[in-house]
Amino acid sequence: MVKRREPKAITPEPLAEQMEAFVSGAEDGQLVTLIDTPVINKNAIRDYKAIRVPFNEYEYQQLEIASQLSGRTKLNFIRYAMLQLAKQIQEDG
Repeated sequence: MVKRREPKAITPEPLAEQMEAFVSGAEDGQLVTLIDTPVINKNAIRDYKAIRVPFNEYEYQQLEIASQLSGRTKLNFIRYAMLQLAKQIQEDG
């Protein structure tokens, strides 16, 4: 089945006032942004990306055992482990 893709929204051209504010901010050494960075909700629905992760038999057995011992589903265990490791790496780095 073909996945129909919609074009991304086109950002409008900056107004003259926005361009002037940007230029004057650059001259003053201050950072002025025209577009606010989006805030990402960590509890948003999970429809952004999906990854197929192939396992060998040993890895799958370990996943089953660990998820049963932790009382989590396999998918929830993978998410939890990924988030914990990412947090640990960011704190160490």
